[in-house]
Amino acid sequence: MHGPADVAIQGEKIAAVELGLDASNAARVIDATGKIVTPGFVDLHVHNYISRGGRPSVASDSTSLAFGVTTALDAGTATPSQYPHYWETDIQSTNVRLYSLVRMPDPYGPDPATVGEVQELINSYDTLIGVKFHHSQHFPALPMAREAADFGGGILMAEAYGAPMRQLLDWLNPGDILTHTFHAAFRFPIFDHRGKLWQEVHDAVERGVYLDIGHGARGFAFRTMEQSMEQGLKPTTISTDLHVGNIDGPVYDMPTTMSKMMAIGLSLDEVIEMSTIVPARALHQEDRLGTLKPGYVADVVVSEVQQGQFEYLDVLHERRTGHEKIVPETVIYSGKLYTGEKFVPGEMTHREDAPQGFIQNET
Repeated sequence: MHGPADVAIQGEKIAAVELGLDASNAARVIDATGKIVTPGFVDLHVHNYISRGGRPSVASDSTSLAFGVTTALDAGTATPSQYPHYWETDIQSTNVRLYSLVRMPDPYGPDPATVGEVQELINSYDTLIGVKFHHSQHFPALPMAREAADFGGGILMAEAYGAPMRQLLDWLNPGDILTHTFHAAFRFPIFDHRGKLWQEVHDAVERGVYLDIGHGARGFAFRTMEQSMEQGLKPTTISTDLHVGNIDGPVYDMPTTMSKMMAIGLSLDEVIEMSTIVPARALHQEDRLGTLKPGYVADVVVSEVQQGQFEYLDVLHERRTGHEKIVPETVIYSGKLYTGEKFVPGEMTHREDAPQGFIQNET
């Protein structure tokens, strides 16, 4: 619903959403006057396998939950051989509701896995919902990932610059996810040489493929999304691809990424929908997450929508100025108030990745 209402929580579930609830017996009352109250954000692209050591992962609670992300999807940080360790350590220790994909190994690499082994893995863990095809892998890994996802009853996520766009989309079925959709378009772009969206992109949307932002260090350019929106194509879901290479900027966190989308034309309602109920549907959890309804899991975020002049950067360090900024102030996950650590970004070390002369001049 849109408009003023009270939200009552009992245990881990939402008990009621209506005007004028009696708060006299409540253990805690949070005044959200002048704020927006939303479901917990759902980030479909993170990297949280920190117990492995080294790049690219970041701690999930301080970088996601502290910023309103109550549910996230680790996008294939672990390979099949690593996944049991990942599940025993990171997934079991986080407060974020963490789902995951397993990265399909390169068949020519040092740690290969068969389709049958990946299928068995998917069927062994409730948190493992499918397979990731990473852009750095050889193309033969893509049909293997497709087959493993199908036989395991899971989904396939593919990176938009992992193969020529039309061929890549041909491997994606309804419910699958294309991430980094609006990347900087220097290889395998979503446009033809005339700047027109490939028809296969529209076809993919029609059959139910999710077009995910997957901001990351190279995965989102303002001009790519603006050009797409001019042709009637918007993203389906908003995600960060948060990792050590972009958490100090230009990504920072989920609400900053959401605010960037408003800076280039999406409405607040669209941004909230793309960050809650739609990604919950992509995870097949729409019957319990992503909406403030009685009986649903009590993941609630109270945010201020600040008004002003806010400068945002994409992966090319191009700038856009927005007039609104989403700032979460209170985060509740499964009925519990988050009071833990919150990541504080340091100096941005990210460098733009573009042909000479493409970057806007500094002013």
